[in-house]
Amino acid sequence: MDFEEMIMDSEKMILSSVKYSSENWIKIIVLGFISLIALIGISNIFVSFFLVIGFIPAGYLFRILKTSFQGSNELPIFNEWMEMFIDGFKVVLVIIIYAIPIIIIALISNIGQLPTISEISALYLWGFLTGSNLQIILFFIIGFMELIGIANMALYDGEFQAAFNFSEIRQRISKINWRRYLVFYILIWIIGIITVFISSITLTLLVGIFIVPLIIGPYFLVLGTRFLALIFAASES
Repeated sequence: MDFEEMIMDSEKMILSSVKYSSENWIKIIVLGFISLIALIGISNIFVSFFLVIGFIPAGYLFRILKTSFQGSNELPIFNEWMEMFIDGFKVVLVIIIYAIPIIIIALISNIGQLPTISEISALYLWGFLTGSNLQIILFFIIGFMELIGIANMALYDGEFQAAFNFSEIRQRISKINWRRYLVFYILIWIIGIITVFISSITLTLLVGIFIVPLIIGPYFLVLGTRFLALIFAASES
């Protein structure tokens, strides 16, 4: 497959993901509402509430992967909340484990400048973990494997070890084609950058306080997750 074919293939998958994400805005808003409640719960006062709610959005996105692999072309329903909570917990744990090298480097390079609990926000943590060129490179490389690892865990219905079966992960990337997957991976990053850009612009408007967490953020998360599912499915063909 040459580069032009890769781009055309990627375009088809993105358009398919856009259609998938746009067919049920009620579920997008529900996901956004749950995510917003979870973010409010991060504060010290509601931390126990966050521990109950905070993993459900990740669990729902994980369910998108699972239902996509089962052949569904519709957003999954919100039910079996405990299953979503457990799946979300597994996803977050996988992300943390993959991030250990980045965290270690960040700790070493920021000795004496570690944040207090009150300073840890989403933006601060992002800057803290990607504060050097080495960290950024590691972040990019780890994410390259991590996404397929999470998708592989979804294929095995939440089997935690599947996210770290590096031999199978490499085989699946090989089946997708390394160059092809790199194109997909870069596009996923672009989707993320677009999300941040649109959110930043929208937040300058008063209405953006509601639109970003309830619609824009969850919409692009769903789009990116579906796109990942379609990419991973290429390793099954």
